[in-house]
Amino acid sequence: MKRILAGIILAVGIALPAHAEKITIALSGAEDAEKNGEFVFARAFADHLNTHGMETVFHPSNSLGKENERFDQTSQGLLHVNFADPALMFKLAPMIKGIYLPFLYRDNNHFDEVVAKSDMIGLINSDLTRHGVRLVAFPFRGGQAGVFNTQHEVTTFDGMSDLRVRAKDKLQLALFNAWGAKATIVDWSEVANALQTGVADGYVNPPAAAILFGHTGILKHFTPMNIGPSARSLILSEDWYAALADDERQIVDDAIQKGHEANRLWTAKWMQDAELLLGSKGVLISPLEKGERVKFVNASKPLWPMIVGEENMRILEKMAM
Repeated sequence: MKRILAGIILAVGIALPAHAEKITIALSGAEDAEKNGEFVFARAFADHLNTHGMETVFHPSNSLGKENERFDQTSQGLLHVNFADPALMFKLAPMIKGIYLPFLYRDNNHFDEVVAKSDMIGLINSDLTRHGVRLVAFPFRGGQAGVFNTQHEVTTFDGMSDLRVRAKDKLQLALFNAWGAKATIVDWSEVANALQTGVADGYVNPPAAAILFGHTGILKHFTPMNIGPSARSLILSEDWYAALADDERQIVDDAIQKGHEANRLWTAKWMQDAELLLGSKGVLISPLEKGERVKFVNASKPLWPMIVGEENMRILEKMAM
């Protein structure tokens, strides 16, 4: 069905002018304003457009295709608005990796401040727009990441030493090793089995992750660390955005701001609710002892330039520090 929908769009050659067509908004998750921060952003964004005569339509849960397919449709001008995985743009615009720098940001507010002051989005778009896509925002999916595990409380840097942490790639493997932990690469689809069999003792994720993926029956400890934000990327078709009249473009820009504000309010509440939910499901929350977070920061710093490159790192670090 996904390919059929995309094929229909391609077959009729829709050019997607601003008012002539409904503005298509593609989500990777469900239309759930309670649990899905991406949709909270999308709904506020769409409400503003609809109020100002720019009609919208949602396509939730990958209904227009998987991440790569939706990105291609956006770059070709066949899709207007897409909530995308930032990893899709790593090769096209390396600066976007800056959202994943571990321990660079004190909290979500600090992340927003660094993004604004460093003009991270503008720098990303200097590379990205030539590929037919424009980045406009980083919707949050929840609070900042910490460490879940099945074994014991982690309140110090040394407390990681006997844990085997699930890594998603070689870079995370190096990061967790730098923290003194053992690490093993496990595909997300295999995480539950890895936790049950002891292949992995835990993973790094925002507090809501274990709830949303049903892992609270296995994971019994969570350490909030403010490792980094859980962010998606909101991208637009550059051809569509560039073709908007000035007044239409202003409406879209204002809608992005409305979405951002609604998403940040939801995030603050969801962070509190998620930790309460973890406690109700038997997960013990153990904050780091005073002075311990800086040890994780210092262990992570050498990897930052490897992630975004030396030049981009200088820009980001200047604004963050």
